Amino acid sequence: MSDAFAAALYAVYSNPLPGREAELHAWYEDVHIPDSLERGLFESVRRYRSRSSGRATFLTLWDCGYRDEEEALAAVRPVAEELRSAGRVEVVQEVVFQQFVFLESVIREREGGEGRLLTTLHSCWARPDSLPAFEAWMEAERGKGRFDEGAVARYGVPTPRSKALVLVEAEETESAPARDLVAHAEPGLPPFGPATPIFVSGSPAPTPPVEEPPDDARVASWKPAWAAQWELISVR
Repeated sequence: MSDAFAAALYAVYSNPLPGREAELHAWYEDVHIPDSLERGLFESVRRYRSRSSGRATFLTLWDCGYRDEEEALAAVRPVAEELRSAGRVEVVQEVVFQQFVFLESVIREREGGEGRLLTTLHSCWARPDSLPAFEAWMEAERGKGRFDEGAVARYGVPTPRSKALVLVEAEETESAPARDLVAHAEPGLPPFGPATPIFVSGSPAPTPPVEEPPDDARVASWKPAWAAQWELISVR
């Protein structure tokens, strides 16, 4: 596993189906991760558990080097369908959302690998026009020194579906700057909007209904960023 941030990530937010969390972990670790890495779809993977109640219990970040979503889907979709046909895709989770995102900048480099605590900062993905407010929020938080510790990288989805995902990694599971970031943002995950499906024949996993984009009044009532914290549970 490289200390450098990957050129792209496939971010998957999910929940175990009721009573099947142990099966979910076994499938990921023994089947899904080996299949995906051995077939060359991804370079490495990190799995996180949410540190609070929310819409997703787990976040899986798959490192990859795809240049854009078109290239990523062209590589991943045929293999995903093949593995599904071979019975290698088990229905043990609800997929809340999934998205390929691409590295835009590294604010602070990693030193010695991934930190145990991950804070994710999202713009309102369902409303790309809210991105300027997120940019201003980021600039203000940087001016207060809240990105002066740990490793920080910004990922995004280019226009016309502009989205921002900032990863803030800390070595310890208790981090004052991370707590400050969470305190000055909306808690949890943003409205996501429609996802780009991996399985063209329809996802085998249950997925929530697509959310309606929030209206202007709701967006104006929120803070410009959404913050969630996750604890590292697995690295491959």
